[in-house]
Order: sequence, then C-alpha cells, then structure tokens
Amino acid sequence: MQLISRENIINNNNLERKTPRAVYAFSADPITNGHINVVERISRSFQEVVVGIGRNPLKTYLFNLEERLQLARQALSHLANVKVLAFTGMVVDFASEQGANIIVKGVRNAADFDYEQTHHLVGVSQQAGIDTHILFADPALSHISSSAVKAIQIEHGTLDNYVPLGVKFALEAKISKQLIIGVTGEIATGKSTLCEQLEQIAKNRGIPLHNIDMDKMAHSLLSDKTSPMHNQTRQKIIQRFGEDICVDNDNGETECARQVDRKKLAAKVFGDLKALQDLNSIFIPPMTVLLRKSLYGKQGIIILNGALLAEASLLSACNNHLVLTKTSELNQKKRLIARNYSDKEIANRRSAQWSFFNKKQSIESAINQKHYGQLWSIMDPGYFH
Repeated sequence: MQLISRENIINNNNLERKTPRAVYAFSADPITNGHINVVERISRSFQEVVVGIGRNPLKTYLFNLEERLQLARQALSHLANVKVLAFTGMVVDFASEQGANIIVKGVRNAADFDYEQTHHLVGVSQQAGIDTHILFADPALSHISSSAVKAIQIEHGTLDNYVPLGVKFALEAKISKQLIIGVTGEIATGKSTLCEQLEQIAKNRGIPLHNIDMDKMAHSLLSDKTSPMHNQTRQKIIQRFGEDICVDNDNGETECARQVDRKKLAAKVFGDLKALQDLNSIFIPPMTVLLRKSLYGKQGIIILNGALLAEASLLSACNNHLVLTKTSELNQKKRLIARNYSDKEIANRRSAQWSFFNKKQSIESAINQKHYGQLWSIMDPGYFH
C-alpha cells in the first residue's frame, strides 16, 4: 500500500489549482525593463504566459506592430513558457481566444490602479468569465515607462537601466537616426587610422559618418576652460595626484583655471593600477556628459573611438557593437617610439591598458551577458610584417 504524505496532498492540490495560462497585454512601444520584470514574475506562477501586443487605431505609435513584436520577442526570449502575439480588439476577447481565464496587469501607482480597475469592470461586463490579477511593480523599476524612455532618448540620456540593449539600439535608430559603433584596441594599434579610412569611405559613398574621438574628449577635460564641470574635474585630479601635475605658467591663475600636464599625469598614473582606477572614476561622469552633448544633431553612423571603452565600462554606449584593432608588438613599439615615448613610458602605457585578448574577452562576455552585440576584430596590415 502506498503512503500519501500531507506534503504530497498539498502539492497535488496546488497543481490542480494552478491556472495553466495567463495573458499579459500592453502596447510595448517599446518594451521596457519594467515590462520584462512583470512578465518574468508572471512566468513563475503560470504554466504558460501569452504576451499580447495590442493595436489601438486611435493611438500613434513610434514603432510599427512588427517592430514592437520583434523587440518584445527578443527581450523575452529567455523565458521558455512565454509567447508573444499581436492582437486587436478587447483584451478579454484575446484572453478567451488563447484559452486563458486570467489577465495579469502590472501596476506602478494609484493612477495605474484606477485605470486597470476600470478596464477590469469593462471586461466583467462582457461576461467573458475573465478575471484580472494585479501585480505591483518592483519599486526599483516603478519610474520606468515607455514614454519616459522615448523622452530620455530624445535628450541622448542613459538608458542602460531602462531597456535592453536591443531596444536602446532601436530607439537610437528610430528617434535619433543614429547607428553607434565603438572602435577600440591597445595604444598604437591603428584605431585612428581605421576611423579616418572609414570616414573617407563614407564620404566617397555619400554616407553620413561622425568620428567621436573619446581620447581627445578626455584630453579636453585637462586643458579646456569652457565650463565649471571642466574646472571641477581638473580640481579633483589635482587634489588626487598633486600640484606638480599642473602646467607651469606665470599667469597667476586660480586653481580652477589651471591646466593639467598630460605627460606629468601619465607618469603618475601608468604603471599604478589603483591610480588609473581613481583617474577613470573621476573622468567617467563628465565624459558621459560630453558624450551626450557630442551626439546632439548628428545623424548617420557614429563612431566612438576610444582605447578604454572596455576598461571604463562604456560598452553599452555602443550597444556592444565594437571593432577591436590589433597589430604586432614590434609595429606597436615602432609607432610609440615615433611619438617620442621612452622604453619605460611604452612599458607603462602597455601595462596600464588591457591587452587585445583581455579586451576581446570582456567584450564577448558583455555580449553573452546581454544577449546582444557584435564584435569585429581587425588586424592592422602591419601586423603581418
């Protein structure tokens, strides 16, 4: 005789009560991390989740239906028990067609609750036998909405915590008419030459292309006197690394107006991992502001040319789409000698940056983690000589 434990009885009863299918419907224009979080939580409670992407003829969408479906399917592809379908008409009718008797709604605030309560009562009036379950938004994501992400993109704001990279890429293309690609690599491996060649090819073919040199942008923070942000950045650098990194002058300039000697700063930073990390932590916030400003008004292909895109955690700025350059160690050394670097300076510079393989590994890891991106490795012609 088989013994049935109390635990087995409870589990069996729970299985019998568990609803096999639920519907979650929204416009997804575009899908956000808030939506994804709700679907992930629903998928843990139901055997199957049908995500419905609605079409309201009275509403104007940024993305057409096919685009919204593609972005939602891409963003939810990690959930095996979720399928994404388009629908028209009432949500209760869509739920009935899909064999679901529960519609789950995500609610961020009181306004959302009132809105969804009205929709629930309308659904009840249709006598479809469909119930509504309310799922409150994760507090950390409650500020996220499709309208907010579109507004942020208009201003070239940071969307990393709002949408997946695939959606960010689509927003940049749709709203800003931009395709952003990063070009990175070790020092003196042909990054600038490659960017110049791409600029010429694009010009010859009538393709709009803009080359944003991240290294020059960083250099401007050390010398330009264009804003309080520039001055504050230099003050922080001087406070961290000492007065002796300042440019020698007899103009009696105030501390905020003083320039930083790049070679003196390099002597203190390169070869000292902690010092380099401190410098990057000072640089990244103002660099983010300068990058946003540099993107304004530019349409077409945008190249972000920077040696430290991987090290400075800036891969998402180009949506993990990167070209990684490489050359031979001999060729690299010849170029640095031509730039008047000493053997010690060359060694320090090379040790301060990740190697080609470290950069490659970091980029591939980011692509795998985000399930989005593309890496192209370019071998400099001099590599084989």
